[in-house]
Formats: sequence, structure tokens, C-alpha cells
Amino acid sequence: MDPTSSAEIRLQDPLTGTTRHMRSSLLASSVLGLIIAKTGLIPSRIGDLGIEFTADHRASLIIIVLFTVLYFFVAFLVYALSDFSRWQLSLRASLLRKKAIENRAALYKEPGLQAETEIPGAQGMALRQEAARARLDKTLDEAKENYLWPYWQMATPLGWVRAFLEFAFPLAFGIYTIYLLVKLV
Repeated sequence: MDPTSSAEIRLQDPLTGTTRHMRSSLLASSVLGLIIAKTGLIPSRIGDLGIEFTADHRASLIIIVLFTVLYFFVAFLVYALSDFSRWQLSLRASLLRKKAIENRAALYKEPGLQAETEIPGAQGMALRQEAARARLDKTLDEAKENYLWPYWQMATPLGWVRAFLEFAFPLAFGIYTIYLLVKLV
């Protein structure tokens, strides 16, 4: 199978390791912020370290969690936009290749007599070979598309769901947590 097919690109992992790490950090800090905001659960002391938190310290802890969520939000946003752009460029390049094959096949649809009479020798032979290659590429792409149609049909909705889970959900969750923590401060 062609590694640059649009269906495969839609289903590939769009995130790099760094972006995935930032996403995990954003989600973890957001969960911590959500727990603090919704339950008011802030430790009053950490016994193992001998640390006692006063009311002022608790407000500072909320601000620290807020800035942590903000940092991971911005970091994830930057990395995710970069990865999303790379993902879209790959997808559009595969669609462009498919369109080029279709256009090339249409261009060489009926080269037969004209190529033989107008272009003699090696040029005519090269033109006929290119026309045959164009028809073969188009036929193979159409056969592959027909054979894989159920999977191609699922690729677009799955790609959108994956884009939501990988990109939109962590950002929305981060924004919600930031909002709740700002209300607490």
C-alpha cells in the first residue's frame, strides 16, 4: 500500500513524543487544578517534609498550579500547532499526488495517433511510455480505492475524532481549569 495515501495519513499518530509529553503534563496539571477548584482540596501540611500550609500559602499554591497549567497549555499549544501543520501538510501532499495522477492520466488519455505522427522517434516513444504509466497509475489507484473503500470511508471521521482527542480536548480542558483557578484566586 502507498505510504502516502490520505487515509493512512489521517489514521497515523499526529503527535511527536515531545508534544505527547506536553499533552500529558497539561492534562495532569489540569486534573490537579480541577480537583483543587471543585473540591477545595488543598493540603494543609505535608508530614514527611514537615511543611505546614497557612491560608496565605494555600493561595500561593493555587497561583502556582494556575501558572503551571498556563505554562503547559502554551507549550502544548505551540507543539500541537506545529504537529497539526505537519500532519495537514502530509495529508494535502498525498491528495495533491492523487490529483496529479488523475490529471496526468487525463492528459495522456488518447495520445495514440498524434504522438506517432507529430513526434517521431525517441520523443514519441517516451510520450507513449509516459501515457501508459499514467493510465496504469490511475488504474492502480482506482482499484486500490475501490478495494479499500470501507476503510477509506472510516478514515475521515476517525481522523476528526483523533484530532479532537489529540488536539482540541486537552486545550479545552486546560482552558476550563485555568478559568476555575482564576476564579479561585
